[in-house]
Amino acid sequence: MGKSTIDLLLGMGNGKLHRPFKEVELKRLSQAAGEPIVFKCQALTMDEFEEIQDISMSISKKGELESFSASRVQLFTVLQGVVEPNLKDPQLLEAYGVSTPKQLLESSKLLLPGEITQIYNMISSLSGFGEGSMEELKND
Repeated sequence: MGKSTIDLLLGMGNGKLHRPFKEVELKRLSQAAGEPIVFKCQALTMDEFEEIQDISMSISKKGELESFSASRVQLFTVLQGVVEPNLKDPQLLEAYGVSTPKQLLESSKLLLPGEITQIYNMISSLSGFGEGSMEELKND
C-alpha cells in the first residue's frame, strides 16, 4: 500500500515546490527586433491574485463600488506575472513615451490586445486556473 496523501505532502516540504514559470517568444516582436524576444511568465501567488482583484474594482467618486473590469484584470495580471522583461523598467517606459507600466500596455505600443490576452491566459494557467490542473476521480 502506498503512502498517505499527508505523508506525500509532508515529504515534499518547502524544497520541492516552486512557482511554475514558462518562457514564450513573441513572434511579432522578434521579427521587428531581428532576434528572439522572449518573455518569462510565472504563476501568481494568492496575495498577488487578491491584489489584482482589488485593483480591478472600480470605485465611483462617491466611494461606492461601481464595476469589475476584466481588461484591468488582464493588464495587472500581465504586469505581475511577466518577470522578464521587467515591464516596469523606467528606461522601457521612457523609450515608449509612457509614464506607467499600465499605460505601456494600454497604449498597445509594445503589446497588442491579443498578445496581452495570450500572456494573461498563460499566467492564469500557470496559476492553476487552466484546464488539466486537476482530475476528478471516479468513485467505483
